[in-house]
Amino acid sequence: MADYDSELLSYPSAFLIAPLPHLHERAILDPSAPSSVRVLGKSMHAMAAGWTLAIGWLWVETLLQHFRRHDAPPPNYAIETVFGAVVPAIAMALIGWGIARVAGRAPYPRLERKEWWHAFWWSVFPNLMLLATVWVLIQDAR
Repeated sequence: MADYDSELLSYPSAFLIAPLPHLHERAILDPSAPSSVRVLGKSMHAMAAGWTLAIGWLWVETLLQHFRRHDAPPPNYAIETVFGAVVPAIAMALIGWGIARVAGRAPYPRLERKEWWHAFWWSVFPNLMLLATVWVLIQDAR
Protein backbone atom coordinates (compact mmCIF):
# COMPACT_ATOMS: atom_id res chain seq x y z
CA MET A 1 0.00 0.00 0.00
CA ALA A 2 1.36 3.40 -0.96
CA ASP A 3 1.82 5.93 1.81
CA TYR A 4 1.05 9.47 0.72
CA ASP A 5 2.96 12.27 2.45
CA SER A 6 0.85 15.10 1.12
CA GLU A 7 -2.57 16.10 2.34
CA LEU A 8 -4.27 15.40 -1.02
CA LEU A 9 -6.09 12.44 0.49
CA SER A 10 -7.09 13.56 3.94
CA TYR A 11 -9.55 10.67 4.16
CA PRO A 12 -8.92 6.93 3.67
CA SER A 13 -9.92 5.98 0.16
CA ALA A 14 -11.93 2.78 -0.13
CA PHE A 15 -10.31 1.95 -3.47
CA LEU A 16 -6.84 2.10 -1.94
CA ILE A 17 -7.73 0.04 1.12
CA ALA A 18 -10.33 -2.58 0.18
CA PRO A 19 -9.95 -5.10 -2.66
CA LEU A 20 -12.60 -5.13 -5.36
CA PRO A 21 -15.24 -7.87 -5.09
CA HIS A 22 -15.16 -10.78 -7.52
CA LEU A 23 -17.28 -10.72 -10.66
CA HIS A 24 -19.93 -13.09 -9.29
CA GLU A 25 -20.42 -10.71 -6.37
CA ARG A 26 -20.92 -7.67 -8.63
CA ALA A 27 -23.00 -9.09 -11.49
CA ILE A 28 -26.00 -11.35 -11.74
CA LEU A 29 -25.49 -13.98 -14.42
CA ASP A 30 -28.64 -15.76 -15.51
CA PRO A 31 -27.82 -18.98 -17.39
CA SER A 32 -31.40 -19.22 -18.70
CA ALA A 33 -31.30 -15.79 -20.40
CA PRO A 34 -30.43 -15.61 -24.11
CA SER A 35 -26.96 -14.40 -24.94
CA SER A 36 -26.96 -11.31 -27.16
CA VAL A 37 -23.70 -12.40 -28.76
CA ARG A 38 -25.05 -15.82 -29.70
CA VAL A 39 -28.26 -14.21 -30.99
CA LEU A 40 -26.17 -11.84 -33.12
CA GLY A 41 -24.37 -14.80 -34.69
CA LYS A 42 -27.65 -16.55 -35.38
CA SER A 43 -29.18 -13.39 -36.81
CA MET A 44 -26.27 -13.12 -39.25
CA HIS A 45 -27.34 -16.51 -40.62
CA ALA A 46 -30.93 -15.27 -40.90
CA MET A 47 -29.72 -12.12 -42.66
CA ALA A 48 -27.67 -14.22 -45.10
CA ALA A 49 -30.76 -16.30 -45.87
CA GLY A 50 -32.86 -13.16 -46.41
CA TRP A 51 -30.16 -11.64 -48.61
CA THR A 52 -29.99 -14.79 -50.72
CA LEU A 53 -33.79 -14.87 -51.06
CA ALA A 54 -33.99 -11.20 -52.09
CA ILE A 55 -31.17 -11.38 -54.63
CA GLY A 56 -32.52 -14.68 -55.97
CA TRP A 57 -35.87 -13.00 -56.54
CA LEU A 58 -34.12 -10.07 -58.23
CA TRP A 59 -32.19 -12.49 -60.47
CA VAL A 60 -35.33 -14.34 -61.56
CA GLU A 61 -37.07 -11.04 -62.30
CA THR A 62 -34.02 -9.89 -64.27
CA LEU A 63 -34.19 -13.02 -66.40
CA LEU A 64 -37.93 -12.60 -66.98
CA GLN A 65 -37.64 -8.91 -67.81
CA HIS A 66 -34.81 -9.46 -70.30
CA PHE A 67 -36.73 -12.33 -71.88
CA ARG A 68 -39.88 -10.15 -72.21
CA ARG A 69 -37.94 -7.32 -73.83
CA HIS A 70 -35.60 -9.26 -76.11
CA ASP A 71 -37.18 -12.73 -76.43
CA ALA A 72 -33.86 -14.19 -75.33
CA PRO A 73 -32.12 -14.74 -72.03
CA PRO A 74 -29.56 -12.14 -70.94
CA PRO A 75 -25.88 -12.72 -71.68
CA ASN A 76 -24.39 -15.22 -69.24
CA TYR A 77 -27.86 -15.48 -67.67
CA ALA A 78 -27.12 -12.35 -65.57
CA ILE A 79 -24.65 -14.28 -63.47
CA GLU A 80 -23.29 -10.95 -62.15
CA THR A 81 -26.48 -10.59 -60.11
CA VAL A 82 -26.01 -14.05 -58.62
CA PHE A 83 -22.34 -13.34 -57.89
CA GLY A 84 -23.40 -10.11 -56.18
CA ALA A 85 -25.60 -12.17 -53.89
CA VAL A 86 -23.26 -15.02 -53.15
CA VAL A 87 -20.28 -13.01 -51.90
CA PRO A 88 -22.16 -10.92 -49.26
CA ALA A 89 -24.27 -13.91 -48.20
CA ILE A 90 -21.16 -16.03 -47.68
CA ALA A 91 -19.51 -13.16 -45.79
CA MET A 92 -22.53 -12.79 -43.48
CA ALA A 93 -22.72 -16.54 -42.92
CA LEU A 94 -18.98 -16.71 -42.15
CA ILE A 95 -19.27 -13.83 -39.69
CA GLY A 96 -22.19 -15.62 -38.03
CA TRP A 97 -20.20 -18.85 -37.96
CA GLY A 98 -17.22 -17.04 -36.40
CA ILE A 99 -19.40 -15.46 -33.72
CA ALA A 100 -21.02 -18.83 -33.00
CA ARG A 101 -17.58 -20.44 -32.79
CA VAL A 102 -16.33 -17.86 -30.28
CA ALA A 103 -19.54 -17.62 -28.24
CA GLY A 104 -20.23 -21.35 -28.15
CA ARG A 105 -23.56 -23.09 -27.87
CA ALA A 106 -26.32 -22.34 -25.41
CA PRO A 107 -26.21 -24.51 -22.28
CA TYR A 108 -29.74 -25.83 -22.83
CA PRO A 109 -31.54 -26.93 -26.04
CA ARG A 110 -34.59 -24.87 -25.06
CA LEU A 111 -32.41 -21.77 -24.74
CA GLU A 112 -30.87 -22.53 -28.14
CA ARG A 113 -34.37 -22.50 -29.72
CA LYS A 114 -35.22 -19.30 -27.87
CA GLU A 115 -32.08 -17.66 -29.24
CA TRP A 116 -33.01 -18.72 -32.78
CA TRP A 117 -36.43 -17.09 -32.30
CA HIS A 118 -34.75 -13.92 -31.04
CA ALA A 119 -32.42 -13.97 -34.06
CA PHE A 120 -35.39 -14.42 -36.38
CA TRP A 121 -37.19 -11.42 -34.89
CA TRP A 122 -34.02 -9.31 -34.91
CA SER A 123 -33.61 -9.95 -38.63
CA VAL A 124 -37.25 -9.68 -39.74
CA PHE A 125 -37.24 -5.90 -40.24
CA PRO A 126 -33.93 -5.71 -42.18
CA ASN A 127 -35.01 -8.65 -44.35
CA LEU A 128 -38.41 -7.06 -45.02
CA MET A 129 -36.71 -3.79 -45.93
CA LEU A 130 -34.40 -5.64 -48.31
CA LEU A 131 -37.33 -7.44 -49.95
CA ALA A 132 -39.24 -4.15 -50.20
CA THR A 133 -36.25 -2.56 -51.92
CA VAL A 134 -36.10 -5.39 -54.44
CA TRP A 135 -39.85 -5.08 -55.00
CA VAL A 136 -39.51 -1.33 -55.67
CA LEU A 137 -36.62 -1.96 -58.08
CA ILE A 138 -38.70 -4.53 -59.94
CA GLN A 139 -41.73 -2.22 -60.12
CA ASP A 140 -39.61 0.67 -61.42
CA ALA A 141 -38.09 -1.51 -64.11
CA ARG A 142 -41.48 -2.59 -65.49
